[in-house]
Amino acid sequence: MKKCISNILRFLLLVSSLVAFSHEFSNNGNYVSHAVLDMEGEPLKINEEYYIISIPYGGGNVYLTDLGNTKCPNGVVQDSSGEFDNSTPVSFYTMKLGSHFVYENQDVSIKFSTSSSSTKSCVNETVWKVGYSIVGPTDSPLRFVITGGALGFPGPNNIENWFKIEKYETGIPHSYKLRYCPSKYICPTCNFDCADVGLTYNSGYYRLALNNKPYPFGFTKVNKNDA
Repeated sequence: MKKCISNILRFLLLVSSLVAFSHEFSNNGNYVSHAVLDMEGEPLKINEEYYIISIPYGGGNVYLTDLGNTKCPNGVVQDSSGEFDNSTPVSFYTMKLGSHFVYENQDVSIKFSTSSSSTKSCVNETVWKVGYSIVGPTDSPLRFVITGGALGFPGPNNIENWFKIEKYETGIPHSYKLRYCPSKYICPTCNFDCADVGLTYNSGYYRLALNNKPYPFGFTKVNKNDA
């Protein structure tokens, strides 16, 4: 009986926290002022699949690759092959209740399509997060965007996988940049070392990394008929 009551109380606490977060999102213009738009001018939808494309045009898309240092592919890179035929779809997840769209400056988790995993055992290893590379010099202080994050209720255990999509002026409509800077509500006692996500050549790839040199990009929706 006590265990049942304890579980109920935990559930009620979770619900009340989610409502509080939703209220915060709804009343803070930084979070809900503008929806993120794809290259067609349509709002990005939660749980829909999109390609991340380079802006200005001519660069390759973002995709998942095997850097050779882990059991599962974990490299988040830009295609620089010259053929530009590598592209892995992503989907977005937020903690805003009742919303079907992704907004600028809102905390989001990003996940590669599970069909891109090389083995079935890797389907739960495709959420983006910030981490240090174990390829190349071990004393490199640069943080990279890699996979291995976890979806779920935000807190100290997953602070590495919350990003923000921010408007970035390039002269091309619907251009954005990615920033790692989780909102304080995710972990009130944590100190975040915020930085813009750019490209850094490492391990033979142009990898997404926290170098404060913004990598401009846009989104195109995956056409299921072409999949």
